[in-house]
Amino acid sequence: MGKIKKWMHRATLKAQFVLSFHLILLYSLLATLLTWGIVITVNWVLMPGALNPANYYEKQIPDILQFVKEKEDTLLSTRVEKQVESVIPLEGMDYQVINKEGQILYGSMATQYIKNKRDFYSQVNTNIHAGKYIIKVYPLFNSKDEVNGAIALRYQLNMASTNPNIKWIVALVTFLSLASPFLYFYLFAYLFGRRFSRRIERPFNELMTAAKNIQNNNLDFSLSMTQDAKELSQLLHAFEEMRKELKQSLSKQWQLEEDRKEMTAAIAHDLRTPLTIIHGHTEILVEGSKKDPERLNRYLHTIYTNTLRSIQLLNQLQEVSVIENPGFTVKREPIDINTFVHEKADELQLLCQKKEITFLSSVSESQAPIQFHGDPQRISQVLDNIITNCIRYTPERGEIVWNTVIHHKEIIFEIHDTGPGFALSNKEQLFKKFYREDTSRTGGHGNLGLGLYIAHSIVKNHGGSIMADNKDTGGAFIKVVLPMGEEVNS
Repeated sequence: MGKIKKWMHRATLKAQFVLSFHLILLYSLLATLLTWGIVITVNWVLMPGALNPANYYEKQIPDILQFVKEKEDTLLSTRVEKQVESVIPLEGMDYQVINKEGQILYGSMATQYIKNKRDFYSQVNTNIHAGKYIIKVYPLFNSKDEVNGAIALRYQLNMASTNPNIKWIVALVTFLSLASPFLYFYLFAYLFGRRFSRRIERPFNELMTAAKNIQNNNLDFSLSMTQDAKELSQLLHAFEEMRKELKQSLSKQWQLEEDRKEMTAAIAHDLRTPLTIIHGHTEILVEGSKKDPERLNRYLHTIYTNTLRSIQLLNQLQEVSVIENPGFTVKREPIDINTFVHEKADELQLLCQKKEITFLSSVSESQAPIQFHGDPQRISQVLDNIITNCIRYTPERGEIVWNTVIHHKEIIFEIHDTGPGFALSNKEQLFKKFYREDTSRTGGHGNLGLGLYIAHSIVKNHGGSIMADNKDTGGAFIKVVLPMGEEVNS
């Protein structure tokens, strides 16, 4: 045992954990075998014959049947009830005598298992199982060998029922015998776990204290090495080396941080005066414009529209920061394509009505599946960016068509409008961030060029593709292809 302790001091945490687990299993097995051995010894050596087997009462049935054959239908008379009960061990077995109509004449159990003559003839000479009980039904014949009634015997096949006087002892021994492997495993797991935790508690406490010191900008400490485990020793050594490096590098950084705070406070103080002057002049300008309501409304409308546009651009910038985050992923959930398209088409129809644009939507299926897996909010965002862009450049009383095609294991969105279309020379640049055309589709509507970039990023994250072109008849054409995802039963 001493060699094992020395080895564990030098072993890795993995090796110590594996060894501890095997020792827990070994000790649990040995303790369980010892417990079972004690139980068997007490039963067969110290208490011979004290326990009846589970089928003890079942073995009494042949003697009872011998008595039944001697008496036959005379058992139907209550006068022989005491004789019957002298033969049947009532401490663990119940009985009832019934006539051929299924009526109970007498007995120790009141439950009626045979309720009529039809049940009588179908259940006689059979076993009835009712929960934990077994009921055996034996016929009673008259002198003409005609079935005149029956006797039913009810008993259980378990140790507790065959030992009613020491039922609680049997139950306790049975429970301990069955539960002992789990109890011993829990006990030894707790003991070994407690011992194992003590071995790693000290170095981890040192690391936690060191981390708090670093958090409080205190690097004037040192870590003591441990011999409890190889990894812990290496970890403490690495942390100590990191502390030394941090103390050298952070001392300069902390000084720079203090200088930056002082500079920020000075700049804030210097900016307060000009900002106050600008604010005061703005108030004077607004008050002076009250004499010219038309100019005031024009200025306020310009401020309002540019504020809305600034908010939209900031939202786009925020959305770009979200989708460019390395941890960004789309959700995968089943989407009913018909419901999704119809609901989305209703939303876009309202937007088109404001500009008197005709909006047409359709879903064509070439195969049975009508569901695919994807992120409904992100896919809706893709369609919003594309179709609102079409609405912006489609003239009044123009037309926007959205066709949805289910082809093999792909969902295809085809969208085209009757606007000026794209500049074909810049087609490869359309989905780049901050790209803006200077010709047909700018039309004075300046923007950051993030809508198609966001759409492209979301589609790519779904494992799909997006392309843009011009239709032969004029207008822009955008095609989005998304994989069906997981198989869904139609």
